[in-house]
Amino acid sequence: MKYLLLCTLWVLWCFLHSFLLTTGTTIWLKKQLGGKIGYYRIFYNLFALVTVLPLFYWQRTIPGPLIVPLPSYLLIVKYIVMVFGLTVIAGSFLSFDIWKFAGIRQTQRKEQGTVIHKHGLYGIVRHPMYFGGIVFLAASMTHAPLPQFLGYLILTVYMVIGTFMEDRRLAEELGDIYVNYQKEVPMILPRIAGRKTRQS
Repeated sequence: MKYLLLCTLWVLWCFLHSFLLTTGTTIWLKKQLGGKIGYYRIFYNLFALVTVLPLFYWQRTIPGPLIVPLPSYLLIVKYIVMVFGLTVIAGSFLSFDIWKFAGIRQTQRKEQGTVIHKHGLYGIVRHPMYFGGIVFLAASMTHAPLPQFLGYLILTVYMVIGTFMEDRRLAEELGDIYVNYQKEVPMILPRIAGRKTRQS
């Protein structure tokens, strides 16, 4: 019963996490909040953090059998992969203003045209944050008790789906400039040969 409730809460969290950023929701909020819409990002990030932490904590308190057990020498590989995933996530923040992303820094001026940052990790894959998250969660699923395995699995599936949804949303909003970006840079799996071709 606890497993079912845990999975239900994770699915509900994923749904709310996406729903609060859908185009329809943000358009409605802009009408309601007006010039204060910029502060919605702060609320959204705080809401996501405050609601996800109890789930991570609770799933660690539920006993369960070990899934995909690993010998000690492979546990080292697991942690290396997890650190790599976190490093990719952290590195993806270097390509934009992290304070603006968090909603702390508010900018009133309009951007002069649409600019897609292709430097850093965004020149290797279009969604490095999702890529790093998927790598981290996939590694976390190994040698984990069943409750944690289920939580990580749901989040991994959510991130994979979210990558495709985000990619489609950006293509619809940005048009040709993003379509060209899609042709130049792979969505989530690095393409070394393709990158060399673009640089030549």
